[in-house]
Amino acid sequence: MQLEGNVLSRIILYSLLLLLVLLWLFPLAAIFFAITKTPAQFDQLFFWAIPNLPSIAGNALGNFVDAWNQAGLGSNFANSLIYATAGGVGSAFVASMAGYALVHLKVNNPQSWFMSIFSGNLFPFQMFLIPLYIATSRLGLYDTRLGMALVYIGICTPFALLVYRNYALTVPQEVIEAARIDGCSDLEIYWKIFMPLTKAAFVVVFIFQFRWTWNDILFGMVLTQDVRPVMTALSKLSGLRAGVPTPVIAAGAIVASAPTVIVLLGLQRYFVKGLSLQAGQ
Repeated sequence: MQLEGNVLSRIILYSLLLLLVLLWLFPLAAIFFAITKTPAQFDQLFFWAIPNLPSIAGNALGNFVDAWNQAGLGSNFANSLIYATAGGVGSAFVASMAGYALVHLKVNNPQSWFMSIFSGNLFPFQMFLIPLYIATSRLGLYDTRLGMALVYIGICTPFALLVYRNYALTVPQEVIEAARIDGCSDLEIYWKIFMPLTKAAFVVVFIFQFRWTWNDILFGMVLTQDVRPVMTALSKLSGLRAGVPTPVIAAGAIVASAPTVIVLLGLQRYFVKGLSLQAGQ
């Protein structure tokens, strides 16, 4: 009876997992069936129908080219690479230095410093729009790549500090003290000991913040005009739905989302390791 119960439990579990996989694959399949058709074929054929096999690659390539040209994804794509990389790497470096200082250096009221920085996550981002608009305008950083990079680094730092501080707590204090006894300065300890031990946390922060920055529309729409990120271009393409065929919009969505998938797959080993929050692995 117990064996039968275990078999039944496994069947139910695998059935639920299979259902979740199918639900996850459904939108991907829908996009695939859309981009394999020309706009004319999309209007004429059944949605789940596939056109002639030899023409699938050509149809998809044509849709990608149209999406790239109609939405101006080229320059916007490059802008997003700059912003997302700056937001991910910059916030990870700032958070690593802050986490190291708050945990392993003698800082007055470290908890107060942490809460004051982390409080940036407690308020809706819409509250920051007017102050950021005024600040970037007065400093000559409005609608500039440097200004947007600095904005994203600042916005991403509070969450990055939460991750890095928790990770820094797992670095043994004995290791830090031993390095000081050997004559290492605080900067040398940070760069030669702390950073190698916390590289998995750095990757976790980078992935999370790269993905968030890449997908952001709010700050890109308000703080830029000529150097907008790719998601604003994609939203513009979707907004012109009456004039832009669905296969072209689907192709644009794939182009816009590809970098986040590539980053996650390329760094998944460090990502999984970093989520365990165990330093030195």
